[in-house]
Amino acid sequence: SSSSSSSSSSSSCDLVSLDHGTACRCNATYCDTIAPLGQLEDTDVAVYSTSESGDRLTRSTVAFEEANNGGWQHISFDASTTYQTMKGFGGAITDAAAIDLNLMTADAQQTILDQYYSEDGLQYSVGRVPIASCDFSTSVYSYDEVAYDYELEHFSIDVDSDVDTTGGRLQLVQRILAMSNRTLSLFASPWAPPAWMTETNSTTGNPKLSGVAGDETHQAWALYFSKFLTAYKEAGVDFWAVTAQNEPAGNTGAWQDLKFSAEEQRDFIKLDLGPRLEADHPDVQIMMLDDQRSHLPTWANTVLGDEEAAKYVDGVGVHWYAAVEDKRNLFGRLTETHDAFPDHFIMGTEACEGYLPWSQGPRLGDYTRGETYGHDILNDIENWAVGWTDWNIVLDMKGGPNWASNVVDAPIIADTDAGDTFYKQSMYYYLGHFSKFVPPGSKRIKVESQAPTLVAPMEATGFLTPDGSIVLVVLNRDLAGHKYYVDVPGRGFINMDVKAHSAATIVFNDAQ
Repeated sequence: SSSSSSSSSSSSCDLVSLDHGTACRCNATYCDTIAPLGQLEDTDVAVYSTSESGDRLTRSTVAFEEANNGGWQHISFDASTTYQTMKGFGGAITDAAAIDLNLMTADAQQTILDQYYSEDGLQYSVGRVPIASCDFSTSVYSYDEVAYDYELEHFSIDVDSDVDTTGGRLQLVQRILAMSNRTLSLFASPWAPPAWMTETNSTTGNPKLSGVAGDETHQAWALYFSKFLTAYKEAGVDFWAVTAQNEPAGNTGAWQDLKFSAEEQRDFIKLDLGPRLEADHPDVQIMMLDDQRSHLPTWANTVLGDEEAAKYVDGVGVHWYAAVEDKRNLFGRLTETHDAFPDHFIMGTEACEGYLPWSQGPRLGDYTRGETYGHDILNDIENWAVGWTDWNIVLDMKGGPNWASNVVDAPIIADTDAGDTFYKQSMYYYLGHFSKFVPPGSKRIKVESQAPTLVAPMEATGFLTPDGSIVLVVLNRDLAGHKYYVDVPGRGFINMDVKAHSAATIVFNDAQ
C-alpha cells in the first residue's frame, strides 16, 4: 500500500478565506514553501497536489503497486517518443511590479521574489521585459522624445532606473538575474515607439508606423530595438529574444500599441528588424506575432511563408486572450502552425486572468482562475509550445497600477497599503505544477490518457527532464474526485485517488 510521508520539511500554506475563495497569506517573516523533490529512489514516486479544498503543491510519496486501483481513467506514456524541448516558464517584470514591490518592506520584497526565483519557489526560467512603457506603467514614456531623431542620438534608458517613473525596473531585472536559481531567459517586447514615429503622432488608438518598411522611420524603429539591447547589455542584462511587436493586430485602442498587418510585419522583419539585429545582436532571437492564437496559422503562413523574412524569425509568440474562455478551442492552431513550420518554436508570451470587463481585476481566492491557467498551459504544451509566460509577476489589491485602468489579476497580489502582507493565489500553484518540475531542456514525451466511452479522460501531459526524471502533470477540473492510475511498464502502477478540482504533478526516475 502507499505510504504518505513528507521527504523534508516545508512550511505549509496559511490558508485564508477571501472574497472569492481561499489564498495563501504571506508576510515578510512567513510564507509557505514547496517541499524539495530530493533524491528519489527508483521505487519512489513523488506526488505534488493542489486542490480547491486546500492542498497547495503538497508533497507526498507513494510506491509503485502490483495491481491497479480499477479507476476508469488511466494514463500511459512512452518516454522514448519525444517532441519539443522546453524553454521554460515565467512572468513579466513590468513597471507595475517594480512600483508595487517598492511599496513593500525590504523583507517582504525579498520574500515575494523568492516565491518565483529561489530554489524554494517556482524556479522560473523565463522573463518578459517591456521595451519602454506599457499600460502597466504609471505614465507614457519612450527612450527618445526628440522628434525626428532618426539616428536616435538622444536614445536613453535612464528612465528605467528612475524609481518615480518605472519603479527602477532595470534594477529589479538585475536583482532577479542575480538571485535566480535557474538560468533566466529574458525576452523583450515593445508596446509603442516614440509618438513621432507614428502616422498620427500618438501611441494610443492603434497607430501605425509612418511610411513603409525599409524607410527611415522603420529603420529607426529597428535601431531602437538594437539600442535597447545594447543599453541593457551594458547594464549586465542579456536578452535571449525579442518579439517584433506586442499585439500587432491591435488592442481596444485605450492603451499603447503599434498596429501591423501580417504583411507589414513580414516586411518590417525582412527589411528592418532582421538585418539590424543580425548585424548588431546576432545571438538575440526574434519571435513574430506575440498576439492571439486566433491569428494562426494565417500570420505564420504570411511571415514564415516568405523565405527572406523567415530566415530572421526563430519563433512564434502567442497570447491566450481570444481563446481562454474555451468557447473556441484554438489549441489546434498551434499544431497546425508547428506542422507547417517545424523549425520555428511556439512560445506562450502573455496570459492573465481578470481582463474581461465583467470580471476585471483581482478576484482574491478564485480557484477557477488557477484551473484555467493549468488548462491553458497543458494544452499549449500538448500542441508544441516550448514555454508559457504569465503577465505581471505581482500587482496590488486593485490589480495595478495601470495608467489606462486596464487592471487585471496576478498569481501574487501585494497589499501595498500594509506593505508587509501578500497573497499567493491558485494561479501561482498551477504555474508551479509545471515550472518547478520542468526545467529548461526537458522534452515533452508521448502521453496517452484513456477512459471508457462517455467518461472524460484526465487532462495530462508529460516530460523527460535532463536529469532523467519522468514528470507527469494531470488535471482534474471536475466537480467530483477521481480514481485513476498510471501504467508504468515493468514497474507496476501508480494509483491515484484525487480530489475534486485538483491537480497533480507526479515525478519518478526513468527506468530506461
